[in-house]
Amino acid sequence: MAEWLPGGEPAPGRIARPKLRNRDDIKAIEQFSFEELLAGDTILENLEAAAAIDPARPAIKHLLSADPGVDPRVITYGELIGRIHAAASAFEQAAAGEKPSVAVIMPMVPEGLIATWAAASIGVGIPVNPFLELGQAAAIMNAARANVLVIASSALGPGLWDRVAPEDFMAAVPTLKRVFVVGGDDPANDFDAALKERAQSGAPFTRVTDPHADANYLATGGTTGSIKLVRMTHRGQLVNAWLVGALSGDPSTNAVIGHAMPNFHVGGLVNLALRTLIYGQTLLTLTANGFRDQGIIANFWDIARRHNMTFVLSTPATAAALLAANADSSGHAITTYHCGGSTIPVALSDAVFARFGIRLRETWGMTEVHGTVSGHPVGMEPMVGSVGIQLPKQPVRAFILDDENNFVRICEPGERGVLAISGEGVAKGYVDPKYNKDFLIGNTPDGKPWGSTGDLGMVDRDGYIWIFGRAKDVIIRGGHNIDAKMIEEVLVQHPAVQLAAAIGRPDPAKGELPVAYVQLKQGASVSADELMDLCRREVQERAAVPIAISIVDALPVTPVGKIFKPELRRMIIAEVAGEVADSVLGARRACNIAVDMTGSRPTAAVKVDGAADAALADQLAGAFRSYEFNTRIDFSA
Repeated sequence: MAEWLPGGEPAPGRIARPKLRNRDDIKAIEQFSFEELLAGDTILENLEAAAAIDPARPAIKHLLSADPGVDPRVITYGELIGRIHAAASAFEQAAAGEKPSVAVIMPMVPEGLIATWAAASIGVGIPVNPFLELGQAAAIMNAARANVLVIASSALGPGLWDRVAPEDFMAAVPTLKRVFVVGGDDPANDFDAALKERAQSGAPFTRVTDPHADANYLATGGTTGSIKLVRMTHRGQLVNAWLVGALSGDPSTNAVIGHAMPNFHVGGLVNLALRTLIYGQTLLTLTANGFRDQGIIANFWDIARRHNMTFVLSTPATAAALLAANADSSGHAITTYHCGGSTIPVALSDAVFARFGIRLRETWGMTEVHGTVSGHPVGMEPMVGSVGIQLPKQPVRAFILDDENNFVRICEPGERGVLAISGEGVAKGYVDPKYNKDFLIGNTPDGKPWGSTGDLGMVDRDGYIWIFGRAKDVIIRGGHNIDAKMIEEVLVQHPAVQLAAAIGRPDPAKGELPVAYVQLKQGASVSADELMDLCRREVQERAAVPIAISIVDALPVTPVGKIFKPELRRMIIAEVAGEVADSVLGARRACNIAVDMTGSRPTAAVKVDGAADAALADQLAGAFRSYEFNTRIDFSA
């Protein structure tokens, strides 16, 4: 039988607050429908129910600076709901009879969330990465047929708005009718002024009531030629927000959730922001730049103590950065630390626990399933290396699929296949349905929707999910997914380039950084610098511009002629491991590096010349701790 917080038992009109600690709790929760566990059918209804508990409670505390001594901006639940209502009214008016489709180009400030949820309440909201170029942002807006835009100004920090004027968007997006600017100096398009005007008029609007209606379109895997916008519904987002809140171990209103992942990403929008606010908790936004602000890393524990932070979500690379900062963490109130985006190295997990007294708990999911589908409940010791067990009503299986993404059979426990997900979190697909076939599996065994994650893995006999590689060709930079094709398609445009392959280079701070390998056409000539200049001009996402380009005689290929990226990954891991080892050993000793790619994670075996030296082995192990591959230190004598 499930255990609930006092007053948090399932009941109409309020959110259920479970103690999700182990497998038994998962089974017990699965006896209820999500209609019984949520406070309403739509995002707005759930936010309104949370606000009704205590309208004066801080909903969002937004840090204006990484300096712990600077007071945050505070928005109460009552103020949040009032501003969402006013924005919904303003958007409906601006759409002039059309279904509102509202693009939101903002840093991590409350107005971005307010605009996104207001848009979902009367139509569709489209959060857009504020660091894209105009062409990429306009392509997303055109795919979504956006008719309203909410954009920041330079008063909120650097971004696309520094390079593009509102009239440029009007020219690039023919469906656009109105632009609102946050923090601007033109009263005619001022977002705050529009909200005040609508509030004075009573803020009438026609609210969405269908739980399965599209609420947001979120870009994923973006390339310049093939933008994919996921159709995220009210129910799908609420299901995953509720599950992550339950998985956190503290579904009470006392929780304070650290918010440092961007709101154009499912982690920031659903796993953090929506999850926090439907439970009536406080969202602590760690400045407009999140963990990109190095001051947040340096002052993290001071901030956590001052604001009584109880939960944080980051990539393993950020956890490693917090460890490297070597700051005093005593007296913090964090009970749960979730990690996503890439696998947690065992050494990092052990070091974080030893230093901070917190277990890193890996979670796993994707935009196409509205967020998280697996994790490690707080009552169970994390199985480091796995991504945990499936959450309630989120079946995960390994399938054998054919070349057309059709189901062939279910893998046996421990057998590797393509990981697939079912349940209410599975999205309907993409705004452009031509991409659905690669995600929605055909001929499913139960006739229900199953989504292909593109991850190769297995589910073992104990229900733990293991990932062995990415079938999708994605580089994960600081938790941000970069499609390798974004780089490759630019490079192969050059007349001298025959083949191009982009992969992630292991990095202690970002997890991976993009690098590219190029094979030239017979007799052709071009320099790496020229190709780098091409990427700087043409790769539309700045984070995707490679940090290095190598020209090689021939790229490794499979027997059927496909580029064999595992060999490139082996090469780059060996290169990085050699550099790290040399930085420690210097001229004292030489070493050999061998990389094994057959396990759940690559392992770099470092063989040091000479007799064993425990102190030197510890020094080497410490140097490798922040890298997301395993290492083994041996000595030759």
